[in-house]
Amino acid sequence: MSTQQLVHTDESVEERNKRTIRAVFDTFVNKGDFSIVDEIYSPDMVDHQPLPGAPEGLEGVRYTIAGLREGFPDLHVTIEDMSAHADHVVIHNTWRGTHLGEFLGMEPTGRFIEFKGVVVWRLLDNGLIAERWGIGVDSNMLSELGMRRLAPAARGAARAGARREARPASVVVAATEGAAARWKETEAELSGPRLRAYEASRRRAGVVHESIAVQRLDGRDVVVLRVEARDPAAAARKLNESTDAFDAWLRAAVLEAFGADPWAELATGQRAEQGHVWSSVNSELVRD
Repeated sequence: MSTQQLVHTDESVEERNKRTIRAVFDTFVNKGDFSIVDEIYSPDMVDHQPLPGAPEGLEGVRYTIAGLREGFPDLHVTIEDMSAHADHVVIHNTWRGTHLGEFLGMEPTGRFIEFKGVVVWRLLDNGLIAERWGIGVDSNMLSELGMRRLAPAARGAARAGARREARPASVVVAATEGAAARWKETEAELSGPRLRAYEASRRRAGVVHESIAVQRLDGRDVVVLRVEARDPAAAARKLNESTDAFDAWLRAAVLEAFGADPWAELATGQRAEQGHVWSSVNSELVRD
């Protein structure tokens, strides 16, 4: 669906904006079609109530909905009422879903939850979504689960706590000749234009720290992958099975650079025992 498809020459700006917001739920949230994100959101979109840990911009939009759908695979939102005023749209909606996956560190409870909320959206002149405010949505959802929303300072403490609870795991896999030089190109992408996508990817998988390095061992290149997570093997499986566009890109880039997939080895539970480092504690990429 393109932005042009959402625009009808005979409809008002208000009707156009309402059509766009319906697409957020009908296509993106309820069906999990992430391809619509680039079509209806502004690149500088600001979500004032994102899922804790979400990066800024479009990656944060994807991160939030991916996290919700992982925790509640049958998530469905019904728009009960909608009104539009100039560049703003207000909706009253009902959220329903079954807690079948991990959500904000909480293990699945199997509980069905239902709650209501109000969401206010601001759209630009070109019809793209610029801002979102949730009123009672996140607090009502967390209340249903017996949780509470963390304040910004508390989120930092929670990330530090997650680091303390994480277990390290390492694997060493043989790489094809010249892997170090090829990896530098991918590493530059991860520390530059793809940094936010990389951070969001690792948070979704539950990885709080990761290091990747190419070393010379017995006259050949090897890749050393070290991951810290509550369950490193499960985190590696999530990354390998993910259909997210960034995760697919990184898997292909790693195979091209190394000729091997260290995450696949880690997913089997294999262990071993650094380079490229990322940590959710300070959200920085560091190269040794």
